[in-house]
Amino acid sequence: MLEDFLKFINNHQLCKATDKVLVAVSGGKDSMALLHLFIEAKFNISVAHFNFGLRGAASDGDEEFVRDFCATLKVPFFSTKTDTKKKTKELGVSTQMAARELRYTWFRELIDRENFNYLATAHNLNDKIETLLLNIAKGTGPKGLKSIPLKNDQIIRPLMFANVSQIFEYIETKQIKWREDSSNQTVDYQRNKIRHQVIPVLSEINPGLSETAKVNFRRFDALNEIFEEKLEAFKAEIEFGEIIKIYPANWKGTAGFSLILEEFLKPYGFNFQDVNDFLKIEDIGKKVISASHTLSFGRNEWFLEKTNFSKNEILTFDKPGNYEIGDKLIKIEETKDFPNIMEIRNSEHAFLDFDKIRWPLSFRNWEQGDRFQPYGMKGKKLVSDFLIDIKMDAPLKKTQKVLSDKEGVLWLVGLRIDDRVKLQSDTKNILKVSFCDI
Repeated sequence: MLEDFLKFINNHQLCKATDKVLVAVSGGKDSMALLHLFIEAKFNISVAHFNFGLRGAASDGDEEFVRDFCATLKVPFFSTKTDTKKKTKELGVSTQMAARELRYTWFRELIDRENFNYLATAHNLNDKIETLLLNIAKGTGPKGLKSIPLKNDQIIRPLMFANVSQIFEYIETKQIKWREDSSNQTVDYQRNKIRHQVIPVLSEINPGLSETAKVNFRRFDALNEIFEEKLEAFKAEIEFGEIIKIYPANWKGTAGFSLILEEFLKPYGFNFQDVNDFLKIEDIGKKVISASHTLSFGRNEWFLEKTNFSKNEILTFDKPGNYEIGDKLIKIEETKDFPNIMEIRNSEHAFLDFDKIRWPLSFRNWEQGDRFQPYGMKGKKLVSDFLIDIKMDAPLKKTQKVLSDKEGVLWLVGLRIDDRVKLQSDTKNILKVSFCDI
């Protein structure tokens, strides 16, 4: 078992012998086996035990058991206890979800405070199979087929090569003491139903279920490599900002696009059915709405924005300088150098006659009733009409910015300056305004 353990760690580059590893130990057979393997391998380890307080004296007994074991072998020990039932009510989630969140939050705090390189948990091959079946039962995309990852940032799972039979055999051979959690024997939890009612049936059909699962997980990992490659290529064509612009022309009709789009849109509250509905939309302006975001169909792009869109506050500037707005920068500078043709054509910059400006300047979203005289045109024009004329899609209109002075709009940002502040042959001082990424 030790040889397989070390080989698995090395093959998957989970950690090095010199790393400082925090081992999560509940006192059950899996975590005690993991702890013994790390001790046998002479890794630099410490132990963390989270007492959920769900089983009264039994929970306290688990903590005492692990503490005493670590004291005997002089392994650094950390523990904490919480009222999980109380926290479950406060968070409004299931006991299992609350317990997991509380446990990993504490682990992360401990890792940061004590400068551990990794947290090792005792998830095994059976856990990975159970999670896969749960994912399939509830509905999953390609990433769900991978089940529990071997390594996730600082969390490593070095027992994933072994099934429960192999772990039990190791425990028996080494005469390792452990404590049984009575809740593992019930079918009150979804995972336990899979463990006690589904896995036995599947094992009857295929006695070599564990080995078959290992091969399948390698297949699923390979499939996900292909999927991730396509997903990253898709993301590379997206413009991120207050409104996210998606360009579907190169992707519509390609194999697996609905899965790629689902994975990208999942954090914004959309599911696979939403994606399939959206792919059928051809009407400009049509929308699909999630709990938090709106996805709408433009002429050549799709637009993703927060459903409850609120206009930005008005920012004022009484002198040149650099001003940060989120991930954007407004750079206002005075110069005497006339721009070249390439600078003028760059939509990130505006060049204005400094001496015709009436300070202070204001930077805000455009509003109904805003007027300006677009450079090169005669007479005033409503900003709303100008945006219609250039066929700007509705979602983008919501975040269109204007730069103004006391007399009105100076620059419809990224589009057109006002004719009254254009540069002329007798211009002496120039105000260069840039609105760009930081």
